[in-house]
Amino acid sequence: MTVASTRLSTHKQPPVPFWCGGVSAMTAACFTHPIDLIKVHLQTSTGRARVWATVRGIVNEAGVLGLYNGLSAALLRQGTYTMARFAVYDTVKARLHTDGTPLKSTDLAAATLLSGIVGGAVGNPAEILNVRMQNDQALPPSMRRNYRNAVHGLYLMVRTEGMRSLCIGLGPSLVRATLATASQFVSYDMLKARMLRYGYEDSVGVHFAASFAAGLVATTVCSPADVVKSRVMAAIKLQDTGTHLVRVPRVWETVWTVYHAEGVRAFFKGWVPSYVRLCPQLVITFIIYEKLRKSYYAHYQ
Repeated sequence: MTVASTRLSTHKQPPVPFWCGGVSAMTAACFTHPIDLIKVHLQTSTGRARVWATVRGIVNEAGVLGLYNGLSAALLRQGTYTMARFAVYDTVKARLHTDGTPLKSTDLAAATLLSGIVGGAVGNPAEILNVRMQNDQALPPSMRRNYRNAVHGLYLMVRTEGMRSLCIGLGPSLVRATLATASQFVSYDMLKARMLRYGYEDSVGVHFAASFAAGLVATTVCSPADVVKSRVMAAIKLQDTGTHLVRVPRVWETVWTVYHAEGVRAFFKGWVPSYVRLCPQLVITFIIYEKLRKSYYAHYQ
């Protein structure tokens, strides 16, 4: 059984290979990375940043290719975080969905929680690199980390900040991963199943419509956790202000600071570029994933 599987075969099918979700998401990231970069810039800004002003600033600073800063970290993130979520979610569903009846809400909750925790934990180092490399251009030159690529960034993180730096922002990362799995995978499953019950054919059109709607749900649900995660991960650790050292703020300190200084609306900063990025990300990911799934089972049978 896989994400959005709708019919049971007469014999038990093995789970889809674990790498299918990672390959699908990495392919999608190549198309959507510039939008994700703009989203991170908006989320980590403390002022009233505008989308087009942010784009102009990036292009003026680093040229058009600057919109692809941190692509290696984004690919690493999709190859760890998203692949783990797909693999765990599919495996748990396959083990629970053995009698042909629809999965209970408790079963979906278990699959969502476990896949979110595993995906968030496995992908957290890449998530930190992704945020930092995308946000580097927004920092003054003296404060930039200047990671050349994901491998170089991991090396510098461990060397200068210790192994514990790989767990920065792990709390909001786990929360966001769980919310993302629930709002993306579960909503996609439910929307696709409902369309098929209404007589639509299991086709690219159904996959497109279900993933498009799932993107709207996921963007809204995940936005607050995404903003907090970006703020925590982008913070400069032990920054020398001339008089004392400033540590990375705790999660609840960040939540309070954002709410107190910028209001509730700040938790939805970057919602538009988030949706513009997530919608094609999910559409491309699920369409490729469904193709891989069908090809695999056609070969298996």
